[in-house]
Amino acid sequence: MSLSRRFFASLSLVAVVASVASAAPRILADLTGKWNVTVATPDGGTQPSVMTLTQKGDSISGTLESQLGSAPMAGVVQGDTVKFAFQLDMGGQQLVINGVGAMKDKDNMNGALDVAGMGTMPFTAVRQP
Repeated sequence: MSLSRRFFASLSLVAVVASVASAAPRILADLTGKWNVTVATPDGGTQPSVMTLTQKGDSISGTLESQLGSAPMAGVVQGDTVKFAFQLDMGGQQLVINGVGAMKDKDNMNGALDVAGMGTMPFTAVRQP
């Protein structure tokens, strides 16, 4: 193989490896632990809560505790995205909440909660030490 062909073959291999590495999802630290969550409410206030999560593979489960009550939650982790759902009992009425968060680093995420009938509310979450 000529020198120029080896050079172009090597350059092609580097390009393929770089594109595969950039397309692969980042592996995140385990989300297991307690997270302080702050939800921005439509009235301009905030609603603090605590998420306690356990991660097994790409599945998460746990509880959310807030002034509105406690609720079991479940979801999945896909790359640096976390999707979860839970329901709160609001005076006998079940309020369905779906969340999507993006990990900023192993201890911080932000995202949005889609609250049935109330719209979307942004949130931030910080892992407790």
